[in-house]
Amino acid sequence: MDLENFAARWIEDWNSGDIERILAHYAEDAEFRSPHAVALVGSGAVRGREALRNYWGPALEQRPKLRFHLKKAFIGHRTVAIHYGDELGRDVVETLVLNESGLAVFGCGCYA
Repeated sequence: MDLENFAARWIEDWNSGDIERILAHYAEDAEFRSPHAVALVGSGAVRGREALRNYWGPALEQRPKLRFHLKKAFIGHRTVAIHYGDELGRDVVETLVLNESGLAVFGCGCYA
C-alpha cells in the first residue's frame, strides 16, 4: 500500500469538494473524531459512512473555497498521519487507520 500517494489523493479529493470522492477513502463502518463534531453533532465521534456524509456534506457547503495543502505524510503500519494546512491558515494533522483494503476505519483530526 503506497500511503504517500494515499495522502496526496486524499488531499486532492478533499480539494475537489466532491463528498463521494472523499467518502471513497472510508470504510462503511468508519469512525471519525474531531473537536468540531461536538458542536455540529453533539458528540466528538461520527460513526458510519452515512453519518460522515451528513457531517461533512454541510461543512463542504459552508466552505466552498476549502483548500488543503499537504505539508507532510507520516507513514506507519496501515496508518497515515497527514499534516496539512487549510485555506484558513490552520495547521491540521489527520491520522487515519486503514483496513486491509486500504480504506480508513478510524480517523481523527487534530488542530493547531
